[in-house]
Amino acid sequence: MILLVASYLGNLARWNLFFNIDLIFGSIAVWLVVGFYGVRWGVLAGALSGVCTYFLWGHFYAGVVFTLEALFVGVLFYGDRPTNRPNIVLLDGLFWLLIGVPLGWFFYAGVLQADPFQVQIILLKQPVNGIFNALVASLLMTYLPIHRWLNRPSAINSLAVQQTLFNLLVAFVFFPTLLLIVLASRDVVDNIRAEARADLSRVSGYAVAALRSWHQENLRSANELALQVVQYHKTDLEHLQHHLESTQRLLPDLRQVQVWNREGRLLVSSHNRSRSSNRSDEAFDEPFGKAFDAAIAPLSPYAALARQTLQPILSDVVSGSPPYVIWNFPIVRDGQVEGLITSELTLDRVESLLRQSAGDQDLDLTLIGRRQVVVLSTQGDRPPGSLLQLPENSSIEQLDEHFYQLFPDKHRPIMVRWINSSFVQEVPVDVGLPWTLEVMASAQPDMRNIQSIYSRNLALLLAIALLALLVSALVSQRMVRPLSRLAQVTTNLPDKLLAGQPIDWPDSQITELAFLVKNFRTMGKTLTQQFGAIQQALSYEALVRRITDSVRDSLDESQILQTAVQALGQELNLLCCDAALYSADQKYSTIQYEYTVALPSALGTSFAIPNEFSEVHGLLLRGESCQFCAALPHPVRPTACMMTVLAHPIWDDQGVLGDLWLFKPQGECFEEPEVRLVQQVASQCAIALRQARLYEAAQIQLKALEDLNLLKDDFLSTVSHELRTPITNIKMAINMLKLSQHNERREQYLKILEAECEREANLINDLLDLQRLASGTQALELEPISLQDWVLHIVESFQERIRNRQQTLQIEISDKLPVITSDPACLERILTELLNNACKYTPPGEKIRVAACAVGPFDCETAVMTETTAETTTETIAKATGGDRPFALKPFAAAPNLASAQNFASLYSSNSGFFVLRVCNSGVEIPTEALDHIFEKFYRVPGIDRWKQGGTGLGLALVQKMTEHLGGSIQVASAARQTCFTVVLPVAPPHQAAPQSTV
Repeated sequence: MILLVASYLGNLARWNLFFNIDLIFGSIAVWLVVGFYGVRWGVLAGALSGVCTYFLWGHFYAGVVFTLEALFVGVLFYGDRPTNRPNIVLLDGLFWLLIGVPLGWFFYAGVLQADPFQVQIILLKQPVNGIFNALVASLLMTYLPIHRWLNRPSAINSLAVQQTLFNLLVAFVFFPTLLLIVLASRDVVDNIRAEARADLSRVSGYAVAALRSWHQENLRSANELALQVVQYHKTDLEHLQHHLESTQRLLPDLRQVQVWNREGRLLVSSHNRSRSSNRSDEAFDEPFGKAFDAAIAPLSPYAALARQTLQPILSDVVSGSPPYVIWNFPIVRDGQVEGLITSELTLDRVESLLRQSAGDQDLDLTLIGRRQVVVLSTQGDRPPGSLLQLPENSSIEQLDEHFYQLFPDKHRPIMVRWINSSFVQEVPVDVGLPWTLEVMASAQPDMRNIQSIYSRNLALLLAIALLALLVSALVSQRMVRPLSRLAQVTTNLPDKLLAGQPIDWPDSQITELAFLVKNFRTMGKTLTQQFGAIQQALSYEALVRRITDSVRDSLDESQILQTAVQALGQELNLLCCDAALYSADQKYSTIQYEYTVALPSALGTSFAIPNEFSEVHGLLLRGESCQFCAALPHPVRPTACMMTVLAHPIWDDQGVLGDLWLFKPQGECFEEPEVRLVQQVASQCAIALRQARLYEAAQIQLKALEDLNLLKDDFLSTVSHELRTPITNIKMAINMLKLSQHNERREQYLKILEAECEREANLINDLLDLQRLASGTQALELEPISLQDWVLHIVESFQERIRNRQQTLQIEISDKLPVITSDPACLERILTELLNNACKYTPPGEKIRVAACAVGPFDCETAVMTETTAETTTETIAKATGGDRPFALKPFAAAPNLASAQNFASLYSSNSGFFVLRVCNSGVEIPTEALDHIFEKFYRVPGIDRWKQGGTGLGLALVQKMTEHLGGSIQVASAARQTCFTVVLPVAPPHQAAPQSTV
C-alpha cells in the first residue's frame, strides 16, 4: 500500500524543467512494486501513477503509456528465468524504443495536435525520465535491503557483470547530465527574461535618447524664437518673419507656426507674410483674450494650460497624413506672459528615429500619449490616435516597475502561451513631454532556441543510454575472464599469505586490470608486513598487559619496575635498559632498576641533574621523550658512546618521577611502535610508583588512625573509670552511713564521702581547666610573687608525705631569686603536680630534688628548642642552680602547639629574663618511647606505678597547658634512673594574647 501511494505521490513531486515540461518520479515506486509484488500489482501501480498525470497535464494519454510500460516490463522481467532475471533498465529502454515513443507521437502530434517543437521535447523527455526512474529503482533493489523491510523475497538475487556495468555506466552518465539539465532549467525562464530586459533596455535607451534630443532641439528653437519676439515685436516684425522662416527651414517638422503678442495680435505666421507686415489690420486691434481664443479655438485647452503654467504644452496627436501635434510655447518675461507661439509638429522624424532605434531587430516601438492614446507606432495595427488596449483573454505578469510579460489566450497550454508571449518595457521619454515609449519583443525566438538546445541535450542523453549497453557488453567480455581468475587467486588470500603459498597472479592487457593485479600484489606484500606488525603489536600488547596485571595485582614497586625493565630489554632486543628515579627536588637521579647484556652494570649509581645531558633531562623534566645518538659519554655509562638512546620520562599528571633509558647499537633506531610501547610501559611504571607510594602512605595513615583509635578508647575508658570510681565509693559510703549505728563509724564514712566528692570535683575541675586552657578562655590573675618564700611554702606541705614514704627531699633555691609577676594559682598548681608526681613514683630511699634559679635574658632566634639550644639551656640551668648534669634535656623537635612556640619565642626574646624551676627524682626512669606522650591527657606510663596508686593522667597535661598559659615552656628528660622536669617561665610575662586551641 505504501508503494502504491508512493507511485501516485511520486508524480506529484515533479520537477518542472520549463514551460510545463515536468520530470516525474512515480515510476520508481512502480518498478519496486513490479520487483517485489509481481506484474498485477505493478500494472495497478502504473495505472495509479497515470491517473495523477491527468491532473497534471489535463489529458489521460500519458496514463495509457505508463500503464502499458508497467505491463511490458513486468511480463518480460519475470518471463521464464526466475533466477537470472533481465535488467529493468534494459527492458524499459526497449519499451520506449518500440512502443513508448511511437505511441507518444500518435497521442501528442496526432490527437492533441501539439506544437512540433513541444512534441519533440516530450518524446525525448519521457524516455529519458522513464529510463532514469528504472535505473534508480534497479539500484535501490540491488544495493538496499528493501526486501527485508517489506518482508518479501529479493527481486534481484545477483547481477551479471554486464548488467552491473550497464547500470553503472548509465548512472554515471545519467545522474550528472540530468542533474546539469535540471539545474540549468531552473534559470531558463529567468535567463530569457533577463536577456529580454537587457535588449529592450538597450533599444529603449537609444530611442529615448533620440527622442529627448528631438524634444530639446524643438525647445531650443522655440525658446530662440521667443527671445526674438521679446526683442523685435515692437520694432522689426520683418526680422521676426525672416527668423521664423529660417527656423522652419532648419526644422522641417515645424508647420503652421504662429506668434501672438500679449495684446492678442498675430505678429507673424509661417504661411501669412502679408498680415504680419500690416499693423493696421482689424485683427490686431482685438483684445488679447478674444483674438487669441478665436485664432486657436481648436487647441484652446492646451493654449490656456500653457498660459496658466507658463510651460510649453504639447497637444494630443492629430490624425492626418502625416499625423502631427500642436506645440503651445508661452513667451514669458519677468514672470508675465508676453505672448504665445503655436506650431504644428509633424511626426515623420519621430517615426524615423523609432525605426532607426529598432534597427533590424524584431521589435515594436510605440509612443503613448495622454490617456493611453497611441502617438506613433512601428506596429501596423496601432494607428496614431487609437486607444492602446490589451488583446482579449490576455494577461500580464509584471516583472518590475517598467517591465512586464504579455501572455495571450489564457486557455491555451502554458508552453503555447510562452511561445506567443511578448516582453514589454515602458519608459517615460522626457520631462515636459507627455509621452511613454513602449518597446515590445516577441519571446518566440528565445523559446525556439531553448527548445532546440534541450531537444539536442535530451536526444544526446538518450543516445548515450542506448549505447551504454553495447559498451558494457564489449567491456565486460574483456574484463570478466581476468577478473574471474583474479577472484580465484585472491580467495582466502590472507590464509595463503600466512601459509607462505606461492601465488600465480594473472596478467591482463587492460590497464585498469593490470593496475588492479599490481595493487593486489602490493596488498599481499603489505599484508605480509602488516601481519608481522600485528604480531609485533600483539606481542607488545601482551607485554603491556602483563605489566598492567602486575601493577593491578602487586604493590611492590621494585618487582614491577624490574619486570618492566627486563621485559623491555628482551622484547626490543636492547643492549641495556635502566630505570632511574629522581630525588624529591629533581636534582639527583639514581639508577635503581637495570637490564643489560652489553654494558657494565650501573645499578644504584646516583648522578646530579643537570649534567652532560642537560638538554635531554630538560625535556624529560617537561614530560617529553627524546631519541638521539649519544656523542658524549654517559655520566655512569662511559662505554655507551655513539649508541642510539631513547630517553623517556616516567611521569603522570602530578609530575615526573624518573626516567627510562634504552640503548641500541649504533645505526639502529627506535620505530614508532617501539616508542609507543615504551610510552605505555612508562605510564604503567608511573602508576606502579604512585600506587606503591600511596599504599605506603595509606599504611602509615592507617597505623596512625589505629593508634588514635586506641588512644580514644583508652581516653574514654580512663574518663569513664575515673568518673565512676568516686561515685561508686560515694554510694558505698552512703549505704554504710545508713547501716552504721556508731558515731565513730559514721564520722569515718562521712570523711570518705567528703574525700570522694572532693576527688570527683577535682577530676571534673581538671577537665574543665584543660578545656578552658585549650580554648583560651581562662584569664591570668597576675600578682607579684617572692619565689623563695613561695617555693618553700609549697614544698613544706609535702614534708610529711615524703618522710612517710622514706624519701629524701633536697631543696636548691638560689638566694638571688627575683620577685616575679605571675598567676599564683597556676604557678602553685604546676609545682604541686610535679611534686605529687615525684612523690608518687620515687622508690623509698631515693631522692627528690627541687631547684629554682633565675637566668638573665638571651637571644633565641627560633620558637622551638633544637638540639643545640636544649644543650645550652641545660648547661645554663645546671650552672645557675649549682647542680650536676647527669642527663640531657629532651629537646623540642617540634613545639607542642603554635601557642607554646610563640610564648617560648617571646620568653627568650624578653629583656626581663626568666626563671627555671626543676623537679627531679631518682630511682625511676621513663621509657624513651613514653617521653613523646608524657604530656597527653589521661596518659600513664605503663608499669611505672608499682604501688598502684592510680590517678587520672591529667596532672602533667594540666602542667603543660598552664606553663604555656603563663608564657613558658616545660621539658622532661629521663636517663640513668633519673627523671627531671624543667619549667622555664618569664619573670614578667609578655602581653597576654589568646592562645590558639589545640583540641
